[in-house]
Amino acid sequence: MEPRERQTRQRDALLQALQGSARALTPAELCALAQQQVATLNLSTVYRQLNALQELGVVTRVDLPGQSARYEAACVHHDHAHGDEDHHHHHFHCTRCDRVFPIHACPGAMDELAPPGFQVQRHDLTLHGLCADCGSASC
Repeated sequence: MEPRERQTRQRDALLQALQGSARALTPAELCALAQQQVATLNLSTVYRQLNALQELGVVTRVDLPGQSARYEAACVHHDHAHGDEDHHHHHFHCTRCDRVFPIHACPGAMDELAPPGFQVQRHDLTLHGLCADCGSASC
């Protein structure tokens, strides 16, 4: 019975770290945050738990070109006005501190940007620049 309880504590610690963060986190960042609650947590366990949480739809993987995967808590906001059950959002990547933040907005359909005859099925938008912390530090 002990291993099951430890797994639950580890999963809960990861979920709390994700939900308490206002940004997407790397597995190493998640491990460090969750270790504040479960000191014995290791990176391989973090990866196993992230995979399980993704399958449950509780965690979303954030992939940026040339970057390691990051993870964020799945959004609870749904865009029912457009009939979407999945919350569609984009990201801001700070080029100084390398953190990635969600942008809970979308410029809309991108069909007009595609070549004639092409059909856009989905899109991802990442803005790159300085986050508020890094931008104010340069003043």
